[in-house]
Amino acid sequence: MGLGGYLTWTAVSRELVKHGKAKKIFPCEIHNGKLKIVNSDIWKNNPYITTDYSECERGDAFLLKFNNPDISYCKLDTPLHCVHRDDKHCIKQMCEYYGIDDPELRCEIYFTDEEKKNIERITTNLADEFVVIEPHSKKEYTPNKEYSFEKWQNIVNIISKHIQVVQVGNKKERILENVYDLVGRTTFREAAGIIDNSCLFTSTEGGLAHAATATSTKSLIVMTGFTNQVLWAYPQNINVFIGKHGPCGLKVCCKKCLKDVQEHDEQEIVNLVMRHLEER
Repeated sequence: MGLGGYLTWTAVSRELVKHGKAKKIFPCEIHNGKLKIVNSDIWKNNPYITTDYSECERGDAFLLKFNNPDISYCKLDTPLHCVHRDDKHCIKQMCEYYGIDDPELRCEIYFTDEEKKNIERITTNLADEFVVIEPHSKKEYTPNKEYSFEKWQNIVNIISKHIQVVQVGNKKERILENVYDLVGRTTFREAAGIIDNSCLFTSTEGGLAHAATATSTKSLIVMTGFTNQVLWAYPQNINVFIGKHGPCGLKVCCKKCLKDVQEHDEQEIVNLVMRHLEER
């Protein structure tokens, strides 16, 4: 499970506590009858989550089993193909199992004091107003969520004439021209903090897209035909669905996903970004 998956569990944890079904959540998996804690930096400072098993023994924490097949929205997962239940958002699906029908579709990140200082130090060097972009998509699971780097460049070339554009992401990733480069210079959580201080976050569906929902900043998220947009689209975002087919669920290169990207007019994204900046 990636960071985006863990972030959706922060929403489930919040809803369980908010609805009085648990005092705190203990993230875990069961393997061969044995309990295994799930550790992640995503839980850091989160008031809904504990990694102290003694709280479970006292009855103060609820065992949230991530690998419970009755909760999973992934119904088939092979090396080449996956099938998702896509009749509703993944957070709604997971909460539904626990009898929660209308959860807030928003993830949770709680920055530490040290992280806040680091974020403040970094943003001091940025313009008063800026847009954050992550043009790359994690390809280990599937290459079919990715939008064209060249089209992202065309977008940045236009919007950077009106507002500073800041690129975040993993080190060794290709850097766009006309951006303030923070690639590889922040942690994932600090990148979310940079987004929180921005006017808009732009990317494809992925970990930072989920993290951005924990901030006060709106996102523009490009979504391909790999999955149904209902599964991942947060209603508070500007969701740009470019898929003319699917959901294909292919974990190898999909020619139709690639064709959809090639045929999409990136001016749509430019227009949506500029409209958002004007309407703020």
